[in-house]
Amino acid sequence: MIRYALLRTVLDPLLAVAGPEGLVRLDFLPRAWEYHTLAHAIARDSFPPPAAGPLEINEHPDAFAGLLDQLAEYFTGRRDQFDIPLDLRGTPFQMRVWKQLRKIPYGKLRTYGQIAKTLRKPQATRAVGQAAGRNPLPILIPCHRVVGKGGSLVGFAGGITTKARLLRLEGHMLGDKAKIEEPRLF
Repeated sequence: MIRYALLRTVLDPLLAVAGPEGLVRLDFLPRAWEYHTLAHAIARDSFPPPAAGPLEINEHPDAFAGLLDQLAEYFTGRRDQFDIPLDLRGTPFQMRVWKQLRKIPYGKLRTYGQIAKTLRKPQATRAVGQAAGRNPLPILIPCHRVVGKGGSLVGFAGGITTKARLLRLEGHMLGDKAKIEEPRLF
């Protein structure tokens, strides 16, 4: 059975989708009213239909109580690591990148180039960026802790403003304030 729920957090609504082995996706939802449709699409893309018939996909908020508690602790500064079972699905290279992202300590930053060097593929900076951009579990796999060369905030599924908010939450301020300022209307 595939379970999903809309999680209301202090940051943004998040869609959580899990299979029998663990959490498969955690998506930022700028348009939360679409979460049922998106959850079903994620489930169909992530899990091939069983020979016995169609997938059973159900909204099940109670199944994500532990995740919601851990996210609340993270957002209030009382948690710096997560212990939710994950069911990661990606290419071998993506899996290697995501493994490295999980090793970035709370409140620390790495560049895409540093991650590429760690993987012993120093020329693969763009490929690392693409793999980070396809991270199915932002926050839990902390791709927000990866910045561009020189500390610039680049690329994040939840948007640059959300990335800056997560970095501030973790107590990290980039050296140049202009790089993490919130957009201004006037």
